[in-house]
Amino acid sequence: MENRNVVYPKETLYFIICCLFSIGCYLALFFSIVLIPIAAVFILLSFFFHALMVGSIRGNGVKVSREQFPDVYERIETLSLDMRLSKTPDVFIIQSEGALNAFATRFFGRDVVVLYSEVFELARQQGEKELDFIIAHELAHIKRRHLWKSWLTLPAAWVPFLSNAYSRAAEYTCDRHAAHFTGDGEAAKRALTILGVGKVLYSEVNEEAYVRQIKQESNPFVWLAEKLSTHPALPKRIQHVGQFMRLPGATDYHMPKGKTAAGIAVMAAAFIALSAGSAYAVEKLSTSSWFADLAEETWADEELMPDEEVTGETDAMLAASSGDISSLQRLIEEGADIHALNSNGETALHYASTYGELEAAELLLKAGADPNIEDEGAYTPLWNAYSIGDEQMARLLIRYGADPNQEDMYGETVREVAESEGDDTFLTIFDEEKPDASSVN
Repeated sequence: MENRNVVYPKETLYFIICCLFSIGCYLALFFSIVLIPIAAVFILLSFFFHALMVGSIRGNGVKVSREQFPDVYERIETLSLDMRLSKTPDVFIIQSEGALNAFATRFFGRDVVVLYSEVFELARQQGEKELDFIIAHELAHIKRRHLWKSWLTLPAAWVPFLSNAYSRAAEYTCDRHAAHFTGDGEAAKRALTILGVGKVLYSEVNEEAYVRQIKQESNPFVWLAEKLSTHPALPKRIQHVGQFMRLPGATDYHMPKGKTAAGIAVMAAAFIALSAGSAYAVEKLSTSSWFADLAEETWADEELMPDEEVTGETDAMLAASSGDISSLQRLIEEGADIHALNSNGETALHYASTYGELEAAELLLKAGADPNIEDEGAYTPLWNAYSIGDEQMARLLIRYGADPNQEDMYGETVREVAESEGDDTFLTIFDEEKPDASSVN
């Protein structure tokens, strides 16, 4: 009769926790009309891609049978019988491009074990016992029904570390099964070493020194890397097999808990400090005058001066934007059209207000420029003054009759925007500055 200790104790505990969480998720899904079709699509896609993978394996892999590698097939049959599997699973060999691995899968009720060619070649290089362990490990996944259990516990993957903890416990269980049913703990340890350094160098590895790395190579990142992995670290698996099989000289190394805990605490503190610092920096940056000026300049660039090339610019517009008062005065005296529009519907006064040229704007207003002229976005020169925070320009425009209640293309007024942004200075200008009758007339 099978020894109960063959099952790693934590596997059952983690499986129960995963099941409880997953059942709750499935019940919630059952009562959610919106999520049911989304889950159905996800399941169908997963099923489809899994079917493609199995189809590729069956179509291209070499199936181990009585006619194909009969010596290995005989060992697979014997192990399946010893492990009381209801049926010997199909075993395929696939090209691995140097990778050392094997896995078990299931499709339409048929169990399949896949061996990478590099692993299988062990049987041709005096590594039959090591290959037996690897095969028995995958057969144990089938025996323990880990394949269909993965669907049952799928929602648990959303809980950090939980599904990985269950997966690692399952790997320990399969290592125990494989060592128990092959009856060769030393070969089991060698097989695990092969997964670490390859089928050639494994025979030269100092096992005790390798396992000692459990204690020596201990830092928060080593710990975290394992917690995020579906498989335990190989030195731990080797040590675990030695302890389980009660082999002579079995070690009992552990990560120094104090050192690891301190490292984790430092990592957590650093993460919290970095997050808090970033949040503080963003908050300060967003409220700083530099950021506000940059945002306003960006808004002005995007809204008032689009990326497309502006055409129809007059000499008066260019003089107004650069503050060339003498040229602007001469152009006005020569009868230049100060109401001319460029391709964006802007006048020379728009240019003066955009670039903060107060003297040029006053010269244009005295010459009869309309302070409420709108560009193609229905923005007036007063909007430009507000967007760049030019209080003097706003006072000048208000004195010459600019209307802060004039709506833009979105139905907003510059007064409403100032109120929403709490800009008391501009609201005071809008309320207190009255049109100068002599200026307007």
